[in-house]
Amino acid sequence: MKGKTDKLEGIIPPLVTPLDQKRRVDKDSLENLIGHVIKGGVSGIFMLGSCGEGSSLTAGQKREAVQCALKAAGGRIPVLVGVLETSAEKIIEEIKTYEAMGAEYFVAAAPYYLAPEGQEGILRHYRLLADNTRGRLLVYNIPPYVHCDIFPETMKRLLEIPEVIAVKDSTGDWSLCQKALFLNPDGGILSGNEDLCGAAMLFGAKGCVPCLANAYPEFYVEMYRYARERNVEKVMEYQKAIMKMKKVLDYTRNWVAAVKYLCVRKNLIQPYTTYGITPASPDEKEKIEKYLLENERLFLQSKSQV
Repeated sequence: MKGKTDKLEGIIPPLVTPLDQKRRVDKDSLENLIGHVIKGGVSGIFMLGSCGEGSSLTAGQKREAVQCALKAAGGRIPVLVGVLETSAEKIIEEIKTYEAMGAEYFVAAAPYYLAPEGQEGILRHYRLLADNTRGRLLVYNIPPYVHCDIFPETMKRLLEIPEVIAVKDSTGDWSLCQKALFLNPDGGILSGNEDLCGAAMLFGAKGCVPCLANAYPEFYVEMYRYARERNVEKVMEYQKAIMKMKKVLDYTRNWVAAVKYLCVRKNLIQPYTTYGITPASPDEKEKIEKYLLENERLFLQSKSQV
């Protein structure tokens, strides 16, 4: 167990999971996508999260995606694996499956459906996970999906667990995020909300987990560099561009379909989604293209993309 020496920093895209027309994992496309973001300078990839449709994929699909990602990454960057299950028992079972494949980083949310017993229940949950893994854990705070919030004080206590190396905060609540950053000045907080990532990194977040980095990794990597340089003016410029570009996610019935379409138009993946999500329709694609015609230049301004 390597513990706190394995701190994560930088831009870590929550990758989409490429599928083919029969809803099988498209391994060639996944390799293309991973190569694309690595070339863009990312510090890691997050598989099977919300953007990766991790809660919808079958066990077999998830195993294939993780195995492919580990091979494609080839040890060049960490591969974070989402274990989004309803109980600690199921999460531990998944972790052991992925550990056998060579995975070392696991992103786990609080139990959902049967809610945890308050903040102490959340602490017990992660301590149990820590006791049952050889790898490193990232706490995933995403209240809209799991219906409970991990308070900043609890984040601090969680980061005291040797196996817990980071908290991905996706609340979208700046007040709570700021408090978590102030309570953990030595690091450990990753921003999971693109509306807040610029401010969060300036206030001490060690990085960002942005869905649009699937298609535009260089943009976010450069923003991260400006944040490390404490260049407030440039970070503000990039954050304004993010807020404008994020509107493309509103043009499809589900935002994951929009992220996938952004990758499709770069010839990285095929357009297919899991059955619960409708791919971008011709009309939606037309609206996205019209919007990008006016606004994509904002995301193509980084030196790496010119």
